[in-house]
Amino acid sequence: MNIILLTTGYPHPKRDVFVGNEIDILSKFFDKIYIVPVWPGKVLPKKLKNLKQYVQNQKVEVADISFGLKDILILNPKLVALMVKEIFRTMFSKKPFSHKILNLWMVFRWTFLTNITLANLREIIKEYNIPVQDTILYSYWFHFLALSIALCNQPFALKVSRAHRGDLYEEAYPQPCKRFILENIDKVFACSKMGAEYINKRYCTDKAEVSYLGTFNRQNVKSDKKKGEIFKIVSCARVVPVKRIDRIVDSLEKIEKIDNVKISWTHIGDGELLEKIKLYAQEKLGKKSNIEFKFLGFMKNEDILNLYATENFNLFINVSRSEGLPVSIMEAMSYAIPVVATDVGGTKEIVKNGINGFLLDKNFLDNDLANLIEKFATMSEEEYKNFCLAARRTWEENFNAQKCYEDFAERLLALSASKK
Repeated sequence: MNIILLTTGYPHPKRDVFVGNEIDILSKFFDKIYIVPVWPGKVLPKKLKNLKQYVQNQKVEVADISFGLKDILILNPKLVALMVKEIFRTMFSKKPFSHKILNLWMVFRWTFLTNITLANLREIIKEYNIPVQDTILYSYWFHFLALSIALCNQPFALKVSRAHRGDLYEEAYPQPCKRFILENIDKVFACSKMGAEYINKRYCTDKAEVSYLGTFNRQNVKSDKKKGEIFKIVSCARVVPVKRIDRIVDSLEKIEKIDNVKISWTHIGDGELLEKIKLYAQEKLGKKSNIEFKFLGFMKNEDILNLYATENFNLFINVSRSEGLPVSIMEAMSYAIPVVATDVGGTKEIVKNGINGFLLDKNFLDNDLANLIEKFATMSEEEYKNFCLAARRTWEENFNAQKCYEDFAERLLALSASKK
């Protein structure tokens, strides 16, 4: 059995970085994995070539993404009919005007992205002579890539998609064509229980199931972690509006001096607001003698994990206003780092209040986060150790990539066998 996997750019090192964890396991269960990396631009995808250099696995082939004028102008008739229907549905909906405009823009983008994805799918099947009856067509995202596999009319063994956050919740972002996608694929694997329940309830289906993403940790993690004189906080996220990194700055500003404790905050990740946040942090925290901070910008995933292994980080913070189920939290917990995070999306499925961390209300006050930071910084070593042990145990039991992806692979094979 083979897999054709559609990604938004993986194996490019800056795209879908967590897919690599999954590929390592899937390749043990499947004969061949063909990756179709469609990196969406504003309207058209980027033309990607030679991405095979980023993959060492001999079972993996990576397609070059290309398209010509005919792939833009000659549209799939079924896709056109579907999008016309979606336009009328949007125009006559009771949604706010701003929502309608955004949905129409997405329909416009998806039309070209989907058409080009379909063209590249046909090419890779032809180029590698892939036997579709013995191949699972798998989209890593529940958006135009999932629409592409729904429109693909070849007799694949199975058609499935994952679902995360921005590709799932209509309250956060318009979600065109979801009913059509669900009617024309076999299964959707949401990254959280909340996500699976949302799909099944909203679209009156039973096709959604939970399949947790996972992370690897092959390091020897100390079970007797201790705090030092410097209490080390780490956060890891794109510096974009939804992640609200400025709220960490505001909360740290509220913290007054704690006896014999200095706080150090490290943020990992780049994004459109990085330079603004650096200036904002300097303005708010630069004169506070009890707090130091640094922004490391973009780091490769392996470098992030090495940093967690060598630095004795004491607390991980995530204050996003919207999430699926954050892989960044899984990674932190695998290194026995307790977590404070906003109670959004499926975060409560990994952060257990008072056990391995604490949940903040989505609309938390600065003092709420500041108080929890102080709580961790001043709690006894024994109490802190229990939080660390619980964090590591949560990862081992539920988010260990080896277990998660082996289970996922077995479910794919069982589903494909049941269709024959």
